[in-house]
Parts: sequence; C-alpha cells; structure tokens
Amino acid sequence: MSLATADSAVIHKDQEVDSDGDIASPTDSLCDVCKDLNLSPSRFIVLPSDNETQNKPHDPNINMGTVKDIRSRSHCPFCRLILVALGGKEVPDEEDGKDVSVVMSWSTDGIRPDVNQPWNHIPQIRTLNPYAQKGKGEYVGSRRLNLFPEITLLANDSPTDLKAFFVRPIRDDCIDFSVVRNWLSLCERYHGESCNKSKLLNHEIINPTDEIPSFRLIDVDSNCLVLSPPQCRYVALSYVWGKKADFFRTRSDIVNELEKSGALLRPEFYDGIPMTIRDAMQVVREIGLQYLWVDSLCIVQDDEVGSKAEAMAKMDLVYGGAFVTIMAASATDVTAGLPGVRSGTRGEGQPIEEIMPGFRLAFKPKYQDYIKDAVYYTRAWTFQEQQFTSRSLIFIGGQVVFNCGQADQWREDVVCEDKRIVSKQLKAPEINNIGNFEGLLQSYSDLSLTYESDIYNAFTGLSRYFQSELKTNLCHGMPGLYFDWFLLWYPLHEQRRRKLAPSWSWSGWIGQSWPRMWDWYTRKIDKIHGAQQTRTWIIWYHRLAHDSTKCIPILPPNENNNNEQSDRESKTRSQARNFYGGHVRDRFPFDCSKTLPSDRTLDGAPEYYKDTLNPTPGSGFLQFWTVSVMLSIKPATSVAKPGPANRPPRLGIFGRDSERELGTLYLTSEWCAIDGNVGGTHEFILLCEGREERAENQRYDEEPGWKYMIMLIEWHGDWAERVSIGCIDKHELNQTLGDGPVWKEIILG
Repeated sequence: MSLATADSAVIHKDQEVDSDGDIASPTDSLCDVCKDLNLSPSRFIVLPSDNETQNKPHDPNINMGTVKDIRSRSHCPFCRLILVALGGKEVPDEEDGKDVSVVMSWSTDGIRPDVNQPWNHIPQIRTLNPYAQKGKGEYVGSRRLNLFPEITLLANDSPTDLKAFFVRPIRDDCIDFSVVRNWLSLCERYHGESCNKSKLLNHEIINPTDEIPSFRLIDVDSNCLVLSPPQCRYVALSYVWGKKADFFRTRSDIVNELEKSGALLRPEFYDGIPMTIRDAMQVVREIGLQYLWVDSLCIVQDDEVGSKAEAMAKMDLVYGGAFVTIMAASATDVTAGLPGVRSGTRGEGQPIEEIMPGFRLAFKPKYQDYIKDAVYYTRAWTFQEQQFTSRSLIFIGGQVVFNCGQADQWREDVVCEDKRIVSKQLKAPEINNIGNFEGLLQSYSDLSLTYESDIYNAFTGLSRYFQSELKTNLCHGMPGLYFDWFLLWYPLHEQRRRKLAPSWSWSGWIGQSWPRMWDWYTRKIDKIHGAQQTRTWIIWYHRLAHDSTKCIPILPPNENNNNEQSDRESKTRSQARNFYGGHVRDRFPFDCSKTLPSDRTLDGAPEYYKDTLNPTPGSGFLQFWTVSVMLSIKPATSVAKPGPANRPPRLGIFGRDSERELGTLYLTSEWCAIDGNVGGTHEFILLCEGREERAENQRYDEEPGWKYMIMLIEWHGDWAERVSIGCIDKHELNQTLGDGPVWKEIILG
C-alpha cells in the first residue's frame, strides 16, 4: 500500500458534515439568563462588513451566575454546555470559602484577514469563552479545569458557506480514517520538507538502516517482522508499557520465526500481542502504509548488550525518522488499545447541545484538556519520543488529533480542512535561545521512570540534541560549556534525592528542577558564554574513579578553546585564563591561585549510575577549588514572592549580624527536620556570580544586581553533597562566620 498522493488532498471548503440527528430532550428549555443572551447562528460569524470592528468587544463580559445556580438549571442546554466546557464535575462550587461564579466573553477565532485589502471577503467565526472566578475576579486555582474553553456553532448549522473552525459532528462508533488520510496528504502537499525532518535532529533521516543497524519493522500486510527495506516509510508507536509487563515480546530464540510471513497471526504469538499494538497495526493499514516500529517487537528484548542497547541509545533517530508517530496518549498500559480504532471504543461523548431546532452549539475541547489524567505525559521515555517526532497522531479523549511541524492540532471534531488553516506557518523556535534547552531539562526532570537507573538512558536522544546545538558534551546531564550557570537550578516543588546520581545535577533529584538563565539573565546563548568568561573562577575537574587520583577537566581544551588546564598554575596572572577562556582577575583578598586537584582517593563513596550521555564518563564526583564560608540558617524574615503552592520550605541565610537576612534558599522538608539543621551554622561554597532578577532595559552586564551564587553543602567524610542554592550580595563576605572566607578544595558528589 502507499499513502494517498499529495495531489489527492482536498480542501473541504464546502464539505457536508454528517449530522448527528435529534439531540434535544422534550424537557429542555433555555433558562431566563440564557434567553437574555439572544443567541443565534448569525452571532457566531463575523462578516466582511464587520471586519473593521471585529477586534472590538461585541458584548461586555457576561455574568452567568454562580456554579451552584448553573448546576440547578439542568433543564437548560446552554448551562449544561458551559459546565462541560469548564470541566464538568471538576468545576468547584466554591473555593477558599467563596462561591465560584462563571463569566463569559466573546472572541474571534481563526486567521484574521488583512482588513485593508480590497479583495478581503473572508468571514470569521466567533466563540464564547467561559471562565470561572471566585469573589471579584480572582482566579480559580484548580488544575482540573479545561484550558481556555471555547463554545461555538456546529458546522452543519452555519448560515453561510463558512465551516472552518466550527465544530464537526463525529461518528459515535469509530474514527473516520478518510479524514486522517486527508490530513497526512494535506501536510505533505502544503508543508512539504518542513515536516519531513524532526526539529531536534540536525538532518533528515532518509535511510534508517544506515544509522540504526538491525533495524526491524512490522510488515502489517505480511504480519511479520522484516529488516527495514532501504528508504522505507514507516510509522512508530509511542506508548506506556504499564505494570502489565508480561505481554509478548521478541526474544532471540523466536526472532527467526517472527520473520516468516503470517507469523504474527499464529495463535501462540497473536494472543500475546496487547491491544494497543494490534490497534496500531490497524491504524497503519487504514492510513495506507505498510511498516510499523514497536519497541517490544522490533527490538530483541533479551539482547541486552547488543542490538537492544544500541537501539535504545538511538530513540531520537527511530522517532525522528518515522513518517508519523502514533501516540497512545490516553492509555494507562499496553492493553488499553487506541480509542476509536475499533467500533465502540471511543469512550468519550461529543459535547453538543441543541439550543433550538437547526441551531446547535458545541464545546471545542483541546487534547491538552485530557493531559492532566494521562499517564503517558508523566513518563520520561515517552517525553523523548514526543520531542523527536515530526508528525503525530495523538489518540486521546476518544479522538485522534494530528500534529506536525506546521499544524498545532487538526481534530476530528473541528473543521480544519481549509487553506487558511492548512497553509498557516507556525513560528519557528528561536535558535539562539537557552530557554529551549532549560525547558527540556525542566520538563524531563519532573517525569517518572519505572527504573531510576534509566535517568540517563531515557535522555540519550535529547543529549545528542544538546551536544549538536550547544557544541558541548554533557556531564551527568549538565552542558560543559555552560557548566557554572546550569548548576544554579532551583527546585520548583519538593524533591527527594536520587542517591545513585550526583547531588549537583538535576539528575540527582526526583522532582522538577528549574534552570533559569533565561529568567534572570538572557535567552541569548552567545551572551551567556561571554558573560561566564567574566563571572566565574572555578576550574572544574571530574574524578574518573574512587580508587584513582586521576581527574579530567569537565570542559576539554578543544571545547573551550583554552590552554591546557594543567598549565594554568605555571602561567602568570596576566596570562592565565579561566574555565571559559576569559582572563583571570583578582576577586578575593587572599591567594586563589591553586586550582589543580590534589592526589586523593575516596573510601566508601557511592558508585553512581554510569553517565551514558558522555563519551568519557567520570564517576560523578567533581574536584575543584573555590571559596568556602560559614553562615547560619533560620526561618526567613523576608516575604516570599508568589510561586507554586507546594514549594519546598524557604529559609533565610544570616551572618555575623544575626538579625539581617543576607539571602534565602529552598530546602527539603526532610533536611529541615534533622536536628540542628535549622538555626545552626553550615558551610557554603561560592560557585560564581549570578543574578536573582533580570536587569531592566537589558542592562544585565552592569552593576548593581550581580551577587555571589552560593551552594549549601553537607559533608560525608571526604566528600560533600549539594543541599541547596542561594545567593548573597558580593560585599557581604565580611559577614561570614568563623574565620571568614577561605580558599578550599572540594570534592562534590
């Protein structure tokens, strides 16, 4: 089979949408509040003559009353639709002792035509947008509510030929795959090469067998495994295995049998194939393709050190090379299947209400409304798969949704086959943007793993993206060329130690970590590299093993264009360069010239997970020289800025003047509960200079605002661990306790 050609793609401007019949109940009637809205089909369309005023509000915000009142009006179809659009049963009647009320406003959806052009004659659609509030305009904080809900007209009831962006009634029993085939054809025809390459790969994969040895696929026509034909077009499946991991998988003793035509239909094999994989095979047939990649069948699962290890390390290439990826986003495990593939499996009804004969309104859900309940979006492995796919068919909320490099979401229940939508180009992400990389780390660190030892394995493909774009290797997940400032991540929520990964990296903690250079400095990568040359002093070394004294630089000379690290101490101060190639400058009123690691072995230190992201992995223990200071910790006296409700405890940093707070830091509840930790004196090390907030008018390289970023550490014999990150003003070094600041060698695990 082959996919429908691009020339067969149809823009359905005047398509007839199947009606779903009579949906009204004999007892239905609009309540007095909804009658006063004077709803009609024509109010949901902005005609060309209205274009000059389309951005002006047609109506003020409409107060629909309290949620309790709306629930009591169950006979009113529009009130019912409002509650469904907001989140149904998840909408609270009250919050914080205040009644929750509902307010609505009008907005214009779609692509705004250029009103100044004489040929403009394209009407647009309008939507009603309900939102919940408590008291006088306060935001309702429930994450269970739907995301920016929209209510609009059913396409069948449009008083004009316009149907784009309106709601399309869908089949109750199963997916109409002719719609899906049309999406794929439209993407090929109008988006072309922009959707053939993953945004996170530096090249298009033409022939996967050249890059992934022993690359097998399921031939859904012959129902067997095959070695990938040259330059073949295939579909990949992204799904969660779940706890039911005893399903059928390819083993080395049966792989030859599975390569025989019809093997996957034999009862001894077929009966063990879970429903999600069976459904995926059917989807491939329905969209006119022949080959499917599924990890459990296409990777020989007991070949741990051979093809399995190699394939798992190249998930970015597998998903980046797929023509389209099937995402089983609503499935809790591999047995759940794909909603809508088989008759009667949609599981979700379409929210449509008849306001009056010939006039129906519907809620336009987004697939993001279902993410809050989806296990799929909490898993580290599937996160990487999502990032690398160029096109996806997302099975969630009882429907299938199409995404690609230029389509946000084409849905079964929204008429999107319109040239204005199909040809719309999404804004390409900015390349010189550190936020792209910090965002990936932030998202990934919040995800779960069945096996904690996969913390690096599930990040392998993303690490290659980091290496390709940032031109540097990762050290336990931290980019070497920006090492000092990536160390300054904060916890967004309570975290727990992942004890078999280093504490200084996000990988050493379970819970979301927030690298935030884009927030306090700038998003521009080139500016960051230049600033680190003047704002840092530590020469970072990585210990190779506990029983060895050998250390290597985190940043090899060929990456930082610097002199050999071992030559540093033999050079004069005027010649010496810092870690990032900047001229060394005197910062502290004592001798800081010693930077080479001393010869030391470690006894009793833990063995961390192997750093599979680095071609020359070290032990995870850093060895370096920096300034050490003693400060005390006690309850903060300053007021915390707004932030997540479940942030970890916030404490203050104090020095000689025990009444004056020098800074704050966030700590785990477990650490605070240990006797003496709060109110005691602790050791901090100076990491680099940084900021708490971005300077105004982009004057971020000028004083004031630059501070010493400090790390609270805790010793375990010969080595220490990170506890938290804080900062103090640079002039506050004279406030430190004990003997004051000293230049000290640290081993940090």
